[in-house]
Amino acid sequence: PASTLTLLVWHTPPNHLRGSAMSVEIRPIHHDELEAYGRVVAYVFASEDGLEDELKATQPDWTTCGFVDGKLVSTLGTLPFTVRLNGMACPMGGVTAVGTLPEQRRRGLLRQVMTQALGTMRDRGQNLAILWASMGAIYQRFGYGLATAQVNYSYDPRYVQFERDVDVPGSVELVSKDDSFPIIKQNYIEWATPRNLCIHRSTFLWTVNTLRPPKKDALVYTAIYRDADGQSRGHVVYSTEDHTTPEPGPSQHMTVSDFVAMDTNAARALWNYLRKHDLVGRIHFRGAPEDDVIPDLLLEPRMLNKKVSDGIWMRVVDAEKALAQRPYGARGELTFAIASDPECPWNEGTYLLETDGPTAHVSRTSREPELTIPPATLASLISGYRPASHFLRAGRLEEHSAGAALRADALFRTEYAPYCPNGF
Repeated sequence: PASTLTLLVWHTPPNHLRGSAMSVEIRPIHHDELEAYGRVVAYVFASEDGLEDELKATQPDWTTCGFVDGKLVSTLGTLPFTVRLNGMACPMGGVTAVGTLPEQRRRGLLRQVMTQALGTMRDRGQNLAILWASMGAIYQRFGYGLATAQVNYSYDPRYVQFERDVDVPGSVELVSKDDSFPIIKQNYIEWATPRNLCIHRSTFLWTVNTLRPPKKDALVYTAIYRDADGQSRGHVVYSTEDHTTPEPGPSQHMTVSDFVAMDTNAARALWNYLRKHDLVGRIHFRGAPEDDVIPDLLLEPRMLNKKVSDGIWMRVVDAEKALAQRPYGARGELTFAIASDPECPWNEGTYLLETDGPTAHVSRTSREPELTIPPATLASLISGYRPASHFLRAGRLEEHSAGAALRADALFRTEYAPYCPNGF
């Protein structure tokens, strides 16, 4: 069956084992193998923090694993996510728990696991795959392209006041986690609906990620902004801990894990609420979108100590279906080719993309391609991470018809910069 692959792989063993072969099997784990799966994941990532909860929610058929001579040595999980893609809900595979024990590395085992996992995703209608990469170099080998940036702030709240004071109607109130949950859940749904690369949060994802304390038994707080009419228009989720040092001054550190503001009033009110914590000397803002409005409102935005790094990586699993799933930034058409895709060879060919903006039709074509786009670059275009003209300058796509890259810029434009506020 498609879910199981057994191979005989010859390698160079010690002298006393020369001539022996190892049996490699690629398949999902069985339920009684969850513990072994967890041991490999814990070893690879040097942590068991939160692993017990994650294993309880892991369905064996979400996994693709490598077994050598019957021993589980390589793991990969695929979470069945629904993700906003330029405002449209799209099924995607959330790739997680990817690891191989060191004695089996550099033998192509992960490539076999990844290739089979991508095929399974295609069968399940997950036409795009996303992941957070421990090392981007690993996943670029398999056709993943960068889909979001990860923006973090680390600042002293005393020095991040707004450039001008604005009287914001309404108020911010600290609310217990249990009482706030239905409110902040609805806030997130409304806020995420038009956006790009935000995951539909299940209760489990709220629990193990957004509302998860940074340390075991630490408290997590939620504050809600309501406008003058009493309507919830945003919230912040955060935790605090003491970092007392011999130096005078505020000693607490605050970690912000969720900041949702439906409008500028909400953003201002919640930002000022955080600044009112007089004993907090450092706020760690865990993830903000590249197009965050806050830096444009501050008197001295450099005090945010803004750090930008790679965020979500995306893989095109089925190009024809994935391209038809998202709205586009303009009306038009584009012909492009995918010349090579070893992990997903069904993607190879030339495509005609036709769109009126809200909807799109994608089909194979015999036309000459205007662009040749590698799978990794196509993933970055689909997410709206960077325009085609950027990748043309970088040598990450080829233009065969003058002006085609600029036309692609308009087509692939997104209303919001891609941003994923959740780890997984």
